[in-house]
Amino acid sequence: MKENEAIAWHPSFAAALQLGLQAYSDELELETEYELTSEPLKVDVLILKDRQTIIHKNIGRIFRHYNIVEYKSPRDYVSIDDFYTVKLPSEVVFL
Repeated sequence: MKENEAIAWHPSFAAALQLGLQAYSDELELETEYELTSEPLKVDVLILKDRQTIIHKNIGRIFRHYNIVEYKSPRDYVSIDDFYTVKLPSEVVFL
């Protein structure tokens, strides 16, 4: 890999998340690279959960109806701007 070449972490992360939650595929709706606004602002994965569904996977235990999952690469960091990207900070999960 070249020094300036970036690794595409997001598709792999979304696929792993989808694979990990496949037992709940009837109750969850996963939208990858979901556009939040008309401007080029996207979240990695939007998960819509049926309100009555109980998920026993570790990450799924904290899910609400709308869940925004944003992956941060090992070289990236979480800043306050990441929390203000969406107006539902209590439903945002950063991994």
